[in-house]
Amino acid sequence: MSNIKNPLTRSFKKQLIVFWYDTDKELRSDFEAVDLPGVNKIELSNNEFTVKYRLLREEPDRLFT
Repeated sequence: MSNIKNPLTRSFKKQLIVFWYDTDKELRSDFEAVDLPGVNKIELSNNEFTVKYRLLREEPDRLFT
């Protein structure tokens, strides 16, 4: 597993939302293995409006990746 925990932790010091693009799914297992305290993982799967509503209206102060 590549070490993605440290870069993600640094990213969350600057912003609330981190977008993860892995179109070839090369780092899928790393993404699934990451567990950062206080960070929620949301996956887009034909649910863009629901995710946007959750991020902007329901939980605007939470950390998401």
